[in-house]
Amino acid sequence: MYIIAKDGSGDFTSIQAAIDAIPMNHRQPTILLVRMDEYHEKVVVNKDNVRIIGEARDRTIITHSGCAHDLNEEGQEKGTFLSYTFLVTGDNVEVENITIRNDAGDGSVAGQAVAVYAAGDRGVWRNVRMIGCQDTLFCGPTMPKVAKDALPRLIPEGVISVGDCPLVLGRQYFENCFIRGDVDFIFGPYACWFEGCTLHMNKRGGFYTAANTPEQAPYGLVFHNCHLTGDCEPGQAFLGRPWRRFAHTLFLECEMDECVAPAGFEDWGDNKITRRCGEYRTRGARADQTPRHPSAARLTDEEAALLTVREVIGGYDGWNPTKRTPTWFLCGDSTMADYAPNFYPMTGWGTAFKTMVDGVFVENCAVCGRSSKSFVAEKRLSFIELCLRRGDKLFIQFSHNDEKEDVERATVARVTYPQYLNMYIDAARRQGAEPILLTPIARRHFDENGQLKHTHGDYPAAMRDLADYRGVRLLDMEKATEAMLTAMGDEASKALFNWLEPGHPNYPDGVKDNTHLNFTGAVRHGQIALRLLEASEQ
Repeated sequence: MYIIAKDGSGDFTSIQAAIDAIPMNHRQPTILLVRMDEYHEKVVVNKDNVRIIGEARDRTIITHSGCAHDLNEEGQEKGTFLSYTFLVTGDNVEVENITIRNDAGDGSVAGQAVAVYAAGDRGVWRNVRMIGCQDTLFCGPTMPKVAKDALPRLIPEGVISVGDCPLVLGRQYFENCFIRGDVDFIFGPYACWFEGCTLHMNKRGGFYTAANTPEQAPYGLVFHNCHLTGDCEPGQAFLGRPWRRFAHTLFLECEMDECVAPAGFEDWGDNKITRRCGEYRTRGARADQTPRHPSAARLTDEEAALLTVREVIGGYDGWNPTKRTPTWFLCGDSTMADYAPNFYPMTGWGTAFKTMVDGVFVENCAVCGRSSKSFVAEKRLSFIELCLRRGDKLFIQFSHNDEKEDVERATVARVTYPQYLNMYIDAARRQGAEPILLTPIARRHFDENGQLKHTHGDYPAAMRDLADYRGVRLLDMEKATEAMLTAMGDEASKALFNWLEPGHPNYPDGVKDNTHLNFTGAVRHGQIALRLLEASEQ
């Protein structure tokens, strides 16, 4: 997880800098948490598997003022597709809880000014405000004009102009979003599903949509249970017009205010409305009984029943964004944390654990030197809570640094330690996630008789009691790792820890570390955690 904060308190001060730091071709989603502020930047998400989350939707704002009339280096107008504020060319990108705005102003003066340009596949947008005037949201492939901006990604083969767009695979899902604009402010050739969104027409009026669905594509823009509102005069907001002949735009069980034009759809020159555009069970001031364009479809119950998220945007891979992949967040200290290559072979067991589970994402948020107290004080738990969703899990393992004497980290085993652990439990449950407590892993400390010492005092027992009291699952890593080390013995157990003779490139003087694991030890401890987790589910 990367934290973006303009005041310098995070990992990056700009969103683009954080995106640029993500390795290409990574498979595990990278979470970018954007702190509340107004970020004046033009953002290009050209990496796959990225999740961008705002701290507070209305107070976490990305804004830019690009417009079609801006001039390029040759003195020519840039046009619509280079006016964007936020361009996504990566696949599997999720954006949540944030505002994306184009401040270019009135389209009658500035021309087209795109706020969001969604060019990737399997894009998910939840609780996002998209604010603009003319042409707010474009859902379509990367155009040649944008190819340079999108590098190192390449534009799809055959894409020459958006007017005659080929059948390019691209699907987008929007949930509980607020999209504001005018003229043709939701447009493009992609298959998109809008669930529970608000579409708000500016005072200028115009068309909510302008689809240019390819002839071969069965679906285009589908709006379900959305609310169509506006500041324009009654009847000045049309449902849409066909950008090309095969435009596909459907409104299913949507509420439409008086601003919506009685005719609903309108032809656009030689491009005529067909049954690929229509409505089903419209509610509100412009309900179904209002006269509509004579060629637009009035779907039957049977036709509407076939229009599901899976059918419209599922595609060849059966994608269903309503069934999100759970994320497991790991909270802990250096025994769990990820390490940079220059620390190898030192490895946290959380690093190995990430590779052992299927069907979930694992976000290792453990940080070296942190206790249950300092992790909270640095707002790390607060940031994780913003990312937690129903069905996720929060793994909590602290003690090594709670035992220290410094005031920033020290807790009392039977007093403040469980009080802090309760904060983690409550944070998870508030978001519908499951908290899981893990006792600390054993240190490799043997006495003169070859007996393993207990080094964590009363902290593990305090955690066991809290788990029982709060009804939380407990993985007793201390007991399990003590048993493993005892069975191996003093000498053999060195093979699991960061013990190195002098001469190693990362540890030229050698190291004798009885707390931190090496790669082999991380794998063994990760296997223990997985075994305990599976046993607790039976």
